[in-house]
Amino acid sequence: MIRLCMLFVAAACGTLAAAEVTLHTAIQSGVIAFEGTGNARDNATAKLTNRTDSAIVLGIPAGTVFVSAKGARQVTLRSLTATIAAKDEATAIFPTAAMASSNGGSESALTPAPPIAQLGALLAQFDKQPDLPRATAQLAVFVILEDIKWPDWVRWLPANPQPGKQPPTPTQVAQAVDALAFVKLAVPELKPAVLADENFKRLALRNPWARGKAMVLYGITVDDAITGDPSLPPDLGKLLHTSPNDNCAICRQRGKQPEFP
Repeated sequence: MIRLCMLFVAAACGTLAAAEVTLHTAIQSGVIAFEGTGNARDNATAKLTNRTDSAIVLGIPAGTVFVSAKGARQVTLRSLTATIAAKDEATAIFPTAAMASSNGGSESALTPAPPIAQLGALLAQFDKQPDLPRATAQLAVFVILEDIKWPDWVRWLPANPQPGKQPPTPTQVAQAVDALAFVKLAVPELKPAVLADENFKRLALRNPWARGKAMVLYGITVDDAITGDPSLPPDLGKLLHTSPNDNCAICRQRGKQPEFP
């Protein structure tokens, strides 16, 4: 799951700055010193030092890009805000996604860059999801930025230590279906290569956790998932799981499972 963490060094009492300034602007103007490291994939950490005599409200928008010394880019998945007292510092831990499937996982110094507009609609969808799996976010980013193919995504997934359970597992297939649903909501005109893959289609439509959403993605009407005109496909937003007992496909599937003493 995506977890946000913003840790603050204890700050002395003082007057807080009223206006929020973005990370990129603060660094360019010299009011904030930035020292960051990341693995070019799923996490980045930064020490942020306020060089001024006044407190600063610092905004780090979703979609902010961090670039490694070798040029590998990773992007923040959520917006963060930090209030840093005068002459004080804060440590920020960012959930991120790799911006290219060729990114390695080595730690490196990072340089921040402005947010990427291409992912704006997708990141807006992520803001509605309180417990978004990191793999779902990562695949969605790859689909939009490079139209990754299904075999390439499977190779990206971590190896399973249990014999006979190598990727993709049923959970990973369900996460992939969710990723494509987010992409569909964010960029409706996009036709992902993953969706055209026959092996993925077979896995998605046979997966009991993801079948409802998969059938919508492939244009198959599901009577259980629609209300009103049965000729219309159901709303993908209503099929995504956002909270316990929200009557999505996942909750309905769980409700059908027998209870054991």
